Amino acid sequence: MMGSLTLLLAASAAARTTDRIIRFKDAAGAIHTGAYEGRGVASLVDGWEVLDQKVEVAELLAPVERPPYVLGIGLNYWGHINSTNMSAPKTPQVFFKGSNSYAHPGDVVEIPAFSTRPDYEGELGFVFKADCKDVAEADAVERCVLGYTACDDVSARCYQIDDGESCPGNGGQWSFSKSLDTHAPLGPSLLSPAALGDGGGLRLTTKVNGELRQNTSTSDLIFGVPKIVAFITQGTTIPEGTVVCTGTPDGVGVTMHPPAFLQDGDVVEVALSKIGTLRNPVARGGAKRERGPTTPDELDAILLG
Repeated sequence: MMGSLTLLLAASAAARTTDRIIRFKDAAGAIHTGAYEGRGVASLVDGWEVLDQKVEVAELLAPVERPPYVLGIGLNYWGHINSTNMSAPKTPQVFFKGSNSYAHPGDVVEIPAFSTRPDYEGELGFVFKADCKDVAEADAVERCVLGYTACDDVSARCYQIDDGESCPGNGGQWSFSKSLDTHAPLGPSLLSPAALGDGGGLRLTTKVNGELRQNTSTSDLIFGVPKIVAFITQGTTIPEGTVVCTGTPDGVGVTMHPPAFLQDGDVVEVALSKIGTLRNPVARGGAKRERGPTTPDELDAILLG
């Protein structure tokens, strides 16, 4: 007969863990966290441990609950800096996005009529797993990072630019221009630091209506995740659940020739290898658009494709 310790060790050895989780609603509207298995089905998880219970995914959600803060880092890839003719920052350039900018995969990005030059910014995001203050760079990932996801830092360019004519910006307004409702879709999954370490090595692409606009590696960040954490926690408590969007590479609409701003009916796809594809339709000026569908084929394309 097996002793209790042997049984415990056997159960522990049999436990399955995952390095990638999703949040979703089932058909009854209950919210779960799980490991996606394919064909519209997820196994529930406890932390990163996979449980022996499978649930059908009815609606995919952002992989974290609404965060207390969404922070953004500006000018963090050389290509983006060069294309905007701006100077490289000496430290991470931080701005705030309103908490109501939070949106889910498939949610409609709503562009108000006054935002005449809306733009996309595909980015790597990460989530704080604890309240963090005065964290050293060497300890940043272990102490503070719950996991990594994709972020679309949607921006109202007219409030960042003053062209003397149609745009009311004043050469700044970063936080306001990026804080409009639905302007920070997140997802589709959360990848653990155990799988990714400091956030480097992922292929980041952004497509608009299937056209490739951005294509880089997260290893090309000027200030990587450890440096960002060390900088923003100086003398400041960054609360658990905060999401940080780490910056966008070259290829945004404002720097194209001619500029290509988001139009009503566009679909933006921000993809990160291992994390999946964050796909959101766009509605401008009060137009009505349906949330993106969540079928087994769609989920497979987003999460496994």
